[in-house]
Amino acid sequence: MRLKSKRRFQMNMGIVCSLAVLFTASPVWATDTDSLENQSSALQQQLQGINSEILDMGTEIADIEIQIDDTNNAIVSTEEQLSIIKNNESVQYDAMKRRIQFMYENGNSTMLEILFSSKNIADFVNKADFIQNITTYDREQLIELQNTLTTIAEQQAKLGEQKSSLEEMEAELQTKQDALNAKAAETSTNINELTTQIAQIKEAQQKAAEEKAAKEAADAQAKAAADAASQQAAAQQAAVETSVPDSGNSSQSAASDASDSSSAPSYSVSGGGLTPSKGVVYYNGHRETYYSQKVLPGNGLNIPGRHVAEDGTIRDADNYICVASSDFEKGTVVETSLGMGKVYDSGCASGTIDLYTNW
Repeated sequence: MRLKSKRRFQMNMGIVCSLAVLFTASPVWATDTDSLENQSSALQQQLQGINSEILDMGTEIADIEIQIDDTNNAIVSTEEQLSIIKNNESVQYDAMKRRIQFMYENGNSTMLEILFSSKNIADFVNKADFIQNITTYDREQLIELQNTLTTIAEQQAKLGEQKSSLEEMEAELQTKQDALNAKAAETSTNINELTTQIAQIKEAQQKAAEEKAAKEAADAQAKAAADAASQQAAAQQAAVETSVPDSGNSSQSAASDASDSSSAPSYSVSGGGLTPSKGVVYYNGHRETYYSQKVLPGNGLNIPGRHVAEDGTIRDADNYICVASSDFEKGTVVETSLGMGKVYDSGCASGTIDLYTNW
């Protein structure tokens, strides 16, 4: 039983040593956490910049769309003006054709009749000027119509080029905005991954800290048990040194035992019964010591009705003191300095009986 306790103590110490090696690496976790948090902060700033660029680019696209709408309206208005001017040109051209046709069909007689029908020279000059003005007006109107048509056509072509340029610019900005949206999504994913890694590291750190605290508590408990066992062993050794009888007394005791061997057994006691402060006594020809359940619990013993008596000894249901001996079989009833005992354990040196106590 006591050997099992020693092995358990050694195992606990091994676990504590392993944890000491494990927690030596804990600063690496802290470094990793700091690095990941710095990366996450940098990505957060980068994401803010990307979102700002996306907003600015969206504003530019909206402005370009407004310009495209204005250009489309201008193109429609120009086309309407061009249609009206073309219609006027057609009307004026038809009128000129009719006048030319009239002059061609009637020859110059009509013009001459108009001129020779003049009453005087002044009337003649006026009619000649009238005929000249008609011809000049037709020619000027035709030139003006042609210039207007040319101007509107150039304006229409210019608006078309402007519209194409704006559409190309809009397409380019849209492509850049799509690229930024993709980059923003990727950055958000990276931030989420870093956040998950940081949470996992912190969870591992918390778990390791809890395990460390538990092992430190177990180590402290094991150390306290070892210290108590060491103190008990020292007390027993001191009691042995002070209680061992000299050879003369032993010879006398042996002679006395030999002379009375035919009568009822008598028990030689050296120093009285076993006590917490007197860890070793000699009784009935054997050496008595005790082991405490506070230090060595003895959980592997099968003791029916196990309880603590008033004197601090551990007893069974029949009120026998639970003892350990290598000289008697388990279940044997033996006499001790504190009363009758029953053997429940072994592992003692020959000639020694260990009493199980709560001291």
